[in-house]
Amino acid sequence: MGLLDKIKEKLLNRDSADTGFLTDDEKELREYEEYYTPQTGVADGTYAEFVISDVFAITGRGTVVTGTVTGGVFRVGDEVTVVHGSNEIKSEIMGIEQFRKTCDSVSEGANAGFWLKDIDRKQVNRNDIIKKHGNTDI
Repeated sequence: MGLLDKIKEKLLNRDSADTGFLTDDEKELREYEEYYTPQTGVADGTYAEFVISDVFAITGRGTVVTGTVTGGVFRVGDEVTVVHGSNEIKSEIMGIEQFRKTCDSVSEGANAGFWLKDIDRKQVNRNDIIKKHGNTDI
């Protein structure tokens, strides 16, 4: 049996807890994965947050907010809550736009604009948070 065969045999028959072949980075990642608990709602699509950077009133359309998605995925038609201080205002995403292109959805890290239903420009400010209804934590 050659050296390559011995290595293959050891890899195939090794215990899953055996970390002898892992680099330090791989060991650290494995430890992290064992203790990491994902944010509640990420898997079922209910967790999503958007931080507002600017607010516009567009004549004939309503209120548009721009900002960054800090977690999760937003889609057109999602029922959302705008957290403004201690007040929470219910709304719906009527449209999403990124760099002058209409989108059906945006995910974490994206800069976008949301057209919000039944929201007045004076009801929201910079740094307010938009979250999905299924998300109970800020």
